[in-house]
Amino acid sequence: MAATNLLDWHRPFADGVRWRLTDLGVEVEGAGVERTKGEPATVTRVWRLFGAAINQTTRRRRFPAELVVATICTESGGRADAVRLEPGYVSDEQTPHKVSPGLMQTLISTAREALQMTVDRAWLLDGAHSIEAGCAYLARQSAKTSYDPPLVAAAYNSGGIHHQTGSQNRWKLRQFPIGTGEHCDRFARFYNDAVVVLGSSPMRPTMSHQDLLREQVRP
Repeated sequence: MAATNLLDWHRPFADGVRWRLTDLGVEVEGAGVERTKGEPATVTRVWRLFGAAINQTTRRRRFPAELVVATICTESGGRADAVRLEPGYVSDEQTPHKVSPGLMQTLISTAREALQMTVDRAWLLDGAHSIEAGCAYLARQSAKTSYDPPLVAAAYNSGGIHHQTGSQNRWKLRQFPIGTGEHCDRFARFYNDAVVVLGSSPMRPTMSHQDLLREQVRP
């Protein structure tokens, strides 16, 4: 995928909606900067409970904190004890690629690969550990996503940047449920909440959306 200035209107596939990054987050053409309804309670809670661990990991990996917060909110709603079992799950030992424990819902097999170490369900159910595993995977995908929020969401959810032409999928990015844009829709709203919440928090992110904007140098 060709390098894109994230400040300009862009899209990975010609039949999808265009978006760009602004000071307020992701602006979708024709829809604006979308937010969750009401007060940004989920993002606020995640940052209050896990902000220190997020800052520690994102500082080391040079990864925008808002992307990690949005991933947590979208994947688990901020529940460190969340566990998702995929169809075909037998046991953690036999099918580690079918179970996603913890805040960032990283598959056990994916966490092991991203971290290059042996981890299990109990390890990933620790919030700081889940953040470390999830951020490692996000950072590994950055060559494909360029830290572009909708691409980050789709790649984390479906394993890469793939075309999907469902009529209910405005992004035309493959994501689950297949044929919809629900995952990227939720992620973009949480990301935009995070831009505002983290930008005004006494505990500032060590690597932020604003850092990402500053790296987008116009010709």
